[in-house]
Amino acid sequence: MKENKEAVELPEAEKPTLYDRIKETLAMASQLIITAPLKLPPKVVVVARYVALALGVLEAVESAAKDRREGDEE
Repeated sequence: MKENKEAVELPEAEKPTLYDRIKETLAMASQLIITAPLKLPPKVVVVARYVALALGVLEAVESAAKDRREGDEE
């Protein structure tokens, strides 16, 4: 009986696009500012909250568009 000595590789995950990396970085930075234990200027915290809100809305819109595309394909 022959032994199979080929390496088994995991499928490659999709490499995140520049757009996805920017979105992730903005989300992380805004959450860091909002939850920072330091006393930050109120304007900085307000801007971070608006960025987090905008990213949440953007994610919801993208998710709805993706669901609609998948529904059209079926």
